[in-house]
Amino acid sequence: MTSFRTYIPVDESDFDLTYKKKSMLIGSCFTDNVGEKLWYYRFPVLINPFGVMYNPISVKKVLNTLMGESSFEEKDLHHHNGLWLSFYHDTSFSGDDKEEVLKNINQKIHEGYSWMEQNNLLVITFGTARVYRHKKDHSIVSNCHKIPSKEFERELLGVDHIVEEYRSLIKNLKKFNSHLHIVFTVSPVRHWKDGAVANQQSKATLILAIQKLLEEFPELEYFPAYEIMMDELRDYRFYADDMLHPGQTGIQYIWERFGQTYIKKSTFKLMEKVEEIVKARNHKPFRPKSLEYQDFLKKQIEKTEQFLDKNPHIDLRPELDYFIAQLEGTAES
Repeated sequence: MTSFRTYIPVDESDFDLTYKKKSMLIGSCFTDNVGEKLWYYRFPVLINPFGVMYNPISVKKVLNTLMGESSFEEKDLHHHNGLWLSFYHDTSFSGDDKEEVLKNINQKIHEGYSWMEQNNLLVITFGTARVYRHKKDHSIVSNCHKIPSKEFERELLGVDHIVEEYRSLIKNLKKFNSHLHIVFTVSPVRHWKDGAVANQQSKATLILAIQKLLEEFPELEYFPAYEIMMDELRDYRFYADDMLHPGQTGIQYIWERFGQTYIKKSTFKLMEKVEEIVKARNHKPFRPKSLEYQDFLKKQIEKTEQFLDKNPHIDLRPELDYFIAQLEGTAES
């Protein structure tokens, strides 16, 4: 039979991601896509504790900060247009109350430190090798927060620069948590404002750097999300409306390939049962005060309780609490 696509083979990993193993995903917005799928199925997952990070140096900064549980202070913040912000966090951390911003940042650092101590899988997604360097202190920032471009310089990281930075990081990660399994990916999202040629130069730099790291550290893995999107899904029907980001169909396909690589069949059976409960939680009743809906809620409560009795390590307690609250609400009305 004639094949009408180029299939990208991915070997099944020896690492077995189960509901009893924690994972952390960090990097570009594509990391959010896969992380949200893991969260949907209620895997224990931490996604981008500092917000979305696009370049390798910013990702390293986050991981080093978490391992050292290094608190941020006022000197680490900047004030612009009435907001306190951090060059190492995305805009969701910014605010007009300096103390509240620091509290939120340091709380995430503490949570991230505790998570990393017990973490089993770390997925690092590089988005671009192009960075912004703050002219004032020459530091590479994660987010410019729409501050005038004249305050920054742009540069393309070199392959050897990335390898050198990550050689020390990987060693430190292994010392911090000897059970950690590390997977690298390159985001399939194209940075089109740089132009087609510059985007390819950036992606090529990232891929070459990762390849060098894989040669030096054979225990690392590379998941070819970029290659699957560029070659296997090279039709614009797999893209979002901007024709740059993967659309929902593309995201779903790459998620399925990720699952086939790191999740075993026995866990998939549990995922199906989890999804049934999650879908029931998201169900919008046509008649929320009806006896039929009350019966539906009673069945979901019983089903969720039975599932949790057998699988107490899977976090479906919020769903159970929701069903109970909804039933109590309908009974009172």
